[in-house]
Amino acid sequence: MRILYDHQVFSLQDAGGASRYHYELIRNLQTLNEVEIDLLMGLSASVMPFAGLERDRTRVFARGTGIKPGVARYATNELFSSFVAPLRGRFDIYHPTLYRALPWVRRRRIVATHHDCTHERFPQLFPNAASIVNSKRKLFAQADAILCVSASSRSDLLHFYQVAEEKTHVVPHGFSPLQLPPDGDQDKATPGAPYLLYVGSRAGYKNFALLLDAFARSGVAGDYRLLVVGGGAFSAEEQARITSLGISACITLIPKADEATLARAYRDAVLFVYPSLYEGFGFPPLEAMSLGCPVLVNRTSSLPEVCGGAAFYFDSSDADALSLVLVSILGDAEALKAKRRLGEQQIKLFDWSRTAHSTLGVYRAALTG
Repeated sequence: MRILYDHQVFSLQDAGGASRYHYELIRNLQTLNEVEIDLLMGLSASVMPFAGLERDRTRVFARGTGIKPGVARYATNELFSSFVAPLRGRFDIYHPTLYRALPWVRRRRIVATHHDCTHERFPQLFPNAASIVNSKRKLFAQADAILCVSASSRSDLLHFYQVAEEKTHVVPHGFSPLQLPPDGDQDKATPGAPYLLYVGSRAGYKNFALLLDAFARSGVAGDYRLLVVGGGAFSAEEQARITSLGISACITLIPKADEATLARAYRDAVLFVYPSLYEGFGFPPLEAMSLGCPVLVNRTSSLPEVCGGAAFYFDSSDADALSLVLVSILGDAEALKAKRRLGEQQIKLFDWSRTAHSTLGVYRAALTG
């Protein structure tokens, strides 16, 4: 079976969940004798070690670049792939890495992956939302099969697009644990005092403002700090909110963190709080569980599906309600200990080898359908 993956996601990002997804998928598929893979990355500066995937039956067409992710890199790689793809002959499966099926790829079947409907649910946050939705609509119409990373993402796909349900398949992500640094390598940036943890983007639907309000109202700031990792510097609006709530002295921000710093932050946190209103899958709660950190998440979208009984939940977008949940959890040492144990078991449900084998099953079905 000949499979092609294109340049799209790697032209627009050097790191991120979609890049990791394709790296792990290819890494696990290439161990199977029936599979032959071409990856047309073109110019790339991905943090994932794609060059190390080169094998007898896995060809990685990539070259390092100083061009930042975006339009210029995408256009250059479009030109590159328009020349190279036809020369590689006909593929059994073409699996686009983003929202377009490149017209010059000769293929028997197209299999697409649907991650989430963020642009559909929150168009006001994305200036290009209409364009992306239009591209997705065209791709899903062309696709012979669509992989959905959760049952929740499949439900959203069927809600927003006219897609035949029988060509959709739920294939959850695997999980890649973060690596802790050596014991002697300490990070001075993390607070010495007990802390709650928030990780990642703070875009509107991530609901960070709700956490700030609940943290301030709960009264726990006297005993705990709030560590915020990733997402860049606080905006003027965020800084003003923090100041108005009177919690400036209780918050530590690490605007950008490497894997070792993030792993330490999870390991040493008392509680990881993930108030997001919407996730197609959601890796951070699993990352926290893998490092022994109890998790509190919003009971919405895919999060109950991914976290199962291993997380604490809240059901409201009301700051007073969340503040009460925080107080209750932090006052129950036995419940925190129990969730740590359940988290160790929950992460075992998500395995990239299983994801790859299920994906291969969808590829096979598409070819015979």
